[in-house]
Amino acid sequence: MIVRGVNLETGQEFEKVADQLDANFLKSMAIFDLAEHEIQSVINNLTVSADVKALLFKMSKVTIKVGDFVLKIGLKILEFVCTIYKQYPNATFGLIFGAIAGLLISSIPIIGFILGAIVTPIAMALGLLLGANEDLRDRELERKIALVNAKFVPLKTVSV
Repeated sequence: MIVRGVNLETGQEFEKVADQLDANFLKSMAIFDLAEHEIQSVINNLTVSADVKALLFKMSKVTIKVGDFVLKIGLKILEFVCTIYKQYPNATFGLIFGAIAGLLISSIPIIGFILGAIVTPIAMALGLLLGANEDLRDRELERKIALVNAKFVPLKTVSV
């Protein structure tokens, strides 16, 4: 399959061949547990600056096209973050976002190419401001983060 996307910062288009992505994976990435308005509501209720919220909304609009499938990959990442955020209300959004987004973005070449310039400042700012005092030793939280990362493993086979 051919993977296509556009870097939001530069407008540069890319196209890669990814034969290892199967239809079941693509269908699973197209199913959302949270509606888009629920994710936007979580973002709106964050106690962060309007600039950070604007970057998160921008991230939610990122898509890639894989064959005949259009994947809302930015929204899918934010859905995972919001789900974990709702399950662990005592942990700060910055820590969770930094852990999940940083791990996902660094491990998936396509997403890193598209979102790298957007996610890095967000993860750094939120991680510094909100995550400095939190404890990441919670084993259940670490398992959830590992499960989320595992869902994106098929995209690791695509190199940029």
